[in-house]
Amino acid sequence: MVSSAVNPLDALAIQNTIARYCEALDTKDWPLLSKVFRPDATGDYPFNNDLRGVDAISSTIQSRLGPITTQHALTTQTITFQTPAHPPSNSSPGSVIKTANTITYFTGNHFGQGPHQGKVLTAYGKYVDELVCESVAEGGNFEGVQGASGIWRINRRIVGFFSRIGDEKIMSEF
Repeated sequence: MVSSAVNPLDALAIQNTIARYCEALDTKDWPLLSKVFRPDATGDYPFNNDLRGVDAISSTIQSRLGPITTQHALTTQTITFQTPAHPPSNSSPGSVIKTANTITYFTGNHFGQGPHQGKVLTAYGKYVDELVCESVAEGGNFEGVQGASGIWRINRRIVGFFSRIGDEKIMSEF
C-alpha cells in the first residue's frame, strides 16, 4: 500500500521520469520508454491524438524521430499531488493510489539529415501529464530516488506546441 502523504522525494522521482522520456528520444533508446509510461498509458500528440499503450506511443515516436537527431530540454514545471476519489480499476482493493499532475515546458531541436543537413526545426511546447505511483519492487527498486514513495509512471500525456520554427521538411524527408 502506498501512503497518501506527500513525500518531497516524489517530486524528484517524477522529474526523473519525465527527463527519462527526453533521454529515450535523444538517445533512440526506445525500450527506455517502458520506464516512462504505464503499459496501458494514453497519449495525445499533435501528430496522433489517440495513442493507447506504451508500445503504440513508442512505435509512433520511433517512426517519427528515429531517423533524425534530436535534443530535448525541459524548462518550467509544476507538480501537483493528489489521491483520486476513484482509484484505477486495475488497482488492488483497499490500496491508496497516489497520482500527480504535471505541466512541463520543453524545447525540442530536430536536426536535419541528408539533404537537410545544417537545418534545424525547433518545437516549443508543453507536456501535460498524469502520473501514477506504482509499488516499489522487491529489493527497493526506486530507480535512483531512494526514499520516494514508489516508481512513478505516466498514465496519460497530452503534448501541445506553442510554436515550431524552422523547416518542417526535415521531419519527413531524410
